[in-house]
Amino acid sequence: MSITLLISLFIGEIIGIFFLSRLALQKSYKVLKKIVRNDKSILFFVSLIYFPGTVIHELSHYIGALLLNLHPREIQLFPAIEGNKVKLGHVLYEKHPHDFIRSILVGIAPFLGGLISLWILIQTKLFPGNVWWQTLLFGYLILTISANMFSSKQDLVDVGYLIPFGLFIAFLFYLFPPSLSPSVLNQLALPISYFIQTIQPLLLFSLVVHAILIVIL
Repeated sequence: MSITLLISLFIGEIIGIFFLSRLALQKSYKVLKKIVRNDKSILFFVSLIYFPGTVIHELSHYIGALLLNLHPREIQLFPAIEGNKVKLGHVLYEKHPHDFIRSILVGIAPFLGGLISLWILIQTKLFPGNVWWQTLLFGYLILTISANMFSSKQDLVDVGYLIPFGLFIAFLFYLFPPSLSPSVLNQLALPISYFIQTIQPLLLFSLVVHAILIVIL
């Protein structure tokens, strides 16, 4: 399979998980609403279900801020009830008004952290396993991690700056295309191809399970 097709399938799976996971969450909320009338209790229960993914999400923010020297000051992993709302995990770190690049990198860190976590999971070779509870546990972790690897609106407040910046970089590449030999391009493509092919079964699993949840709920 060519690297172009592989990346296209990867992007398609990511987009699919983004929309299906949110739709599955909305349907789950409606089902729980019929059983439990208290919105706050439902949100707290759902946040506990997604807790492993929340941990990866917030730790990714924290590590990203730490690596980029943005001095993280506080990390909250457990959901907390504040007034009439359930507050999920959060990370507080230094923000500089004109340093949007580092803010963007910290904002998208959960996506990278989620992919790396899925890669680590599959390296254990315990999914799918011969023991039912093991398969169930790892399937649950795959779902919660993949559903939480997308950044929230608050995380991406600086992404608007990324569009003109990306267009500028693309324009520079168009004016001054890099002269790389096919062998060098192949060497660059190999690790990308390996990484995507490794985690693709987990992404497909997440995609299928979320689609099934939407149908049955």
